[in-house]
Amino acid sequence: MMTTSYISSLSLWNAPRSGVGRLQAEIAKATQEIANGGRYADTGLALGNQVSRSFSLRQSAAEIAALKDGNGVTASRLSMTQAVLQQMQKSADAQFAALTALPVDKRLAALSASANDMMTSFTSLLNSSSDGQALFSGTNTGSYPLRDGAGATAKAAVLTAFQDAFGFAPSDARAANLTASQIQNFLEGTIAAQFGNPTWGTTWSQASSTTITSRISLSETATTSVSADAMPFRQLAQAATIAGIDFSGLSADAQAAVSGRVMGLLSKGSAGLVSIQADLGRSQSRITDANSRLDAQQTLITKEISGLESVDPVEAKTRLDAASTQLQMSYALTAQIQGLTLLKYLS
Repeated sequence: MMTTSYISSLSLWNAPRSGVGRLQAEIAKATQEIANGGRYADTGLALGNQVSRSFSLRQSAAEIAALKDGNGVTASRLSMTQAVLQQMQKSADAQFAALTALPVDKRLAALSASANDMMTSFTSLLNSSSDGQALFSGTNTGSYPLRDGAGATAKAAVLTAFQDAFGFAPSDARAANLTASQIQNFLEGTIAAQFGNPTWGTTWSQASSTTITSRISLSETATTSVSADAMPFRQLAQAATIAGIDFSGLSADAQAAVSGRVMGLLSKGSAGLVSIQADLGRSQSRITDANSRLDAQQTLITKEISGLESVDPVEAKTRLDAASTQLQMSYALTAQIQGLTLLKYLS
């Protein structure tokens, strides 16, 4: 027995439309994969239980990128610090050479003439900053290392100490009776103590004695700053301070002891700066090596991420074209069905 059934015009009309949502989703997915450079539109759905591996790799890649950015900033700061140290060292060496070229009896007068320049250059260089952060303040980068008026305060303290020790000023005529040995002991004892702790901190420095330690790789750290509390800076500050004192009342031998003390401090300060530069140079070299290793690690991680998440862009483009074609056909068929009506066949 033959049976008949009917096809509802509504069912026929809705049939082409039923796949539109799926085709639009496929188009959106393929478009996003192409726009993302060939990465899955939904990595969680595509990778399943491997998505945690993908997230871990991307976190490692972000950490490496952050380390490289930090190393760039640190390298810039170190480079500027080295430049300032070199300038400070050259200034000390030039002053030492100029005094060496003079007769002993002319050295104290030369020191007096250049004392202000010495102090101004020293304080200006030691208060150098980079991107708003003080270079020589240790971890206290928000403040300049030297206190305002430190040089004047130190000079007054030296004059007071001289008055307390001998009962008159160093420019007084009575100072001529002081021996070179007395002056040398005064400079190397009483005055040197004023540049030690705790006086250095109350008169000169507001820097932190703790230097900055930077993380330069996934497993390495390096010292990447200098503190104004380091001995070479104290020695140069002491030399500049003594140079600014009027010792004209001293005998020739005692004046020679003063200039000799200043020259010794300049020499020791310069040698100390060379040592600091060498230490920072090793840190700079370590940063360069660390960056090379980070580049290699980043390359490997990027390759592994690509292996997990990458979609063939050609295949994605093929799916996009196919879905777009099917969608257009669906729209066209729907339009044709909508145009069907029995009225066209009735007479």
